[in-house]
Amino acid sequence: MGIVNVTPDSFSDGGDFYQTEQAVAHARQLIADGADILDIGGQSTRPGYQEIPPEEEAKRVIPVIEGIRRFATVPISVDTYFPEVARQALAAGADIINDIKGLDQPGMIDVIADYQCPVIIMHSRQRDKSLSVAEDIQRFYEEKMTLAVARGIKKEHICFDPGIGFHKAPEENVEILARPETFRYRDLPLLYGFSRKRTIARLTGNDAPKERDAGTLAASLFVKHKGVDIVRVHNVKATREAFAVWQALD
Repeated sequence: MGIVNVTPDSFSDGGDFYQTEQAVAHARQLIADGADILDIGGQSTRPGYQEIPPEEEAKRVIPVIEGIRRFATVPISVDTYFPEVARQALAAGADIINDIKGLDQPGMIDVIADYQCPVIIMHSRQRDKSLSVAEDIQRFYEEKMTLAVARGIKKEHICFDPGIGFHKAPEENVEILARPETFRYRDLPLLYGFSRKRTIARLTGNDAPKERDAGTLAASLFVKHKGVDIVRVHNVKATREAFAVWQALD
């Protein structure tokens, strides 16, 4: 999954692809580099971010979706927790909703049920410190699975993301990276998003986000070996080439 941040303030590449033309061109390059899915986001969720309203988020992402759809059929995921943005994005040609608030926002599950589209459900709640991180996340998965099934959402449309970096302690983020098998829900697909994040900085000592691709690549190979289905990354080309070599030698 290749990342297209249509934001001025994302922690890694904020402002690089803020204009629609730049974002669409970046999406085209990610496809050429081998992205299987594009993840379009109009809201930075870096630590301490200032939330923008759904109207502004839609103004950023909808033209990008429309622009990509003029030349590509690659699956498009939209990174949003606003149901009104999700609905507009799906109508514009998006295929998947990547909800970092894990269907906690009122109305989001209605959109998913109405469109019967795939959804990525992330754990980003405050941690229940009476439970281990694995127990807490598995309890969240069970809650969301029960809710989704009750609303007629197909099991095969659900993917879970344990939410590395969201309300977890540094050592918990490393545990999630190290033990993907513990953070999978039954046989459902599992997505990991750790590209250039502070967890990589913690492991490498590199404080410059754009210089964390080597650490991100090592983590991507490790979690793929451990069975993670989707890795969400900034540098698709390097990741694709590393996967190709690893698979050839495996």
